Amino acid sequence: MANTLDYKKIKELTYLAIQYKNLEAILGLLKSNVYASTDALDCDEGVKFFTEKAKNSEASMAEVYFFIRRPISEKYKKIFRRLARQSILKTSLKITSKGIRGNYKKTVPYYHIGMPEFDLDETIQHNPLNIYKKSLTYKNIYGIRRQREKRKIVLILDTSGSMYGKLLLNAALTTSVLAYNMEKEEYGIVLFNSTAMVLKKIDQKKPINNIIDEILDSEAVGFTNIEIGLEKGLKELNKVREKTRHKFGILISDGNYNRGKDPLDFAKKYPTLHVIGMPAGNDADRGIDTCRKLAKAGRGKFYAVNDYKEIPRALIDLLSQT
Repeated sequence: MANTLDYKKIKELTYLAIQYKNLEAILGLLKSNVYASTDALDCDEGVKFFTEKAKNSEASMAEVYFFIRRPISEKYKKIFRRLARQSILKTSLKITSKGIRGNYKKTVPYYHIGMPEFDLDETIQHNPLNIYKKSLTYKNIYGIRRQREKRKIVLILDTSGSMYGKLLLNAALTTSVLAYNMEKEEYGIVLFNSTAMVLKKIDQKKPINNIIDEILDSEAVGFTNIEIGLEKGLKELNKVREKTRHKFGILISDGNYNRGKDPLDFAKKYPTLHVIGMPAGNDADRGIDTCRKLAKAGRGKFYAVNDYKEIPRALIDLLSQT
């Protein structure tokens, strides 16, 4: 019905939706005429409405921002963006768990009384004579100190034009989830469509707020060139010289590339490449098949999701196993 309404009527209905705090109605009106609806939101009442919704951590607030970010006035744009970012961060905190990290055991001399574990095998191996003479001391006993294995990860995100809308929202959510889980570890972020852009270098310290803001103001445009995305990601990963099994890439794409060469060659060059296959509109079977082949070529895991909302949780599941 909204498609048959004129500019003035849609603006009036948007004002009414603000008064009744109806976010779904506003989304529908924005899809009908983004300029008329944004005109109604471009005021103190619109800011107040956004502020109340952001308190409830509604991720759809960011979806609204993607509609209004171009026609909205500069006076209110920064406020709306900040509120959209806040809702994304709150949502990602609900999804993520900071405790998901891998540990490994390291055998060390049992110097400190009260060390939780000691290694019986190592102690016997190094002290057969002392054991025989029953003259073991703390200096002879080997303990186990559990250390956190730091991971080095590059996230490679598809932001091509065929995947606009909810894709950018979930790109923001996904990177936020990654940032929280990798808080004290090394990670890089690459966005790609026809070309590729390094949003965060793997050896760079960059505030999560800046990362989210850049995604909120990015464009899902162009064709899909998975090859160039993997190429950029590999360059970042190769900055890590040390050899570790916790060094890998994570590609998130629908697999339907229409620019560049076959990305399989670059997938093979990764120490490990995991792939999360997103739902695709056209030729979905081909895309998922490509994603599965890329994961196999990269000796990584493959996850297929049926909805964009599943992507952050799929990432959590993947990080918990690496």
